Amino acid sequence: MRRLMISAFVANLVLTLVSLLILPDLVAIHFRGGGIPDAWASKWTHALVFMVIQLPLLALCMSVGRLTLNSPAKWISLPNKDYWLKPENRKELEARFSVLMEEFGVALFAFLFVVGLLTLDANLSDPVRLNESLFLLFFAAFMLYVLYWLIKLLRRMKVPRQASN
Repeated sequence: MRRLMISAFVANLVLTLVSLLILPDLVAIHFRGGGIPDAWASKWTHALVFMVIQLPLLALCMSVGRLTLNSPAKWISLPNKDYWLKPENRKELEARFSVLMEEFGVALFAFLFVVGLLTLDANLSDPVRLNESLFLLFFAAFMLYVLYWLIKLLRRMKVPRQASN
């Protein structure tokens, strides 16, 4: 899963570099209702903002399991915290949480890739306009995935049956 997440991140990086080559110097970076642009910046600022957002997200998705393992209990909030933060269970917590975050990272970077494609398409259109219906479709799909992921998180953080007896 980690490789897939990194691949999705690299796809975003490539898309950003391609955007630098083909976009005009001034690009729309934000859109209001109807897909109408309401904020503009240089294509370099656009690329920088995309990377400033995505690099910390990649680092977080890759390291959150280890951070959980090494963080004080008072800083951690998760289901069945008392069970999972026992020293003998923390390694299993790290493994479970790492996999979950890598799965989330794949979906997140896939969504950001779609947003990048839609933004690229909008800025190459005349007039500049975001395909709002496509954006809303992918946003709704991502939100449904987030709901699914949260349910999966809650299930994965249940106390194992042998431990609850």
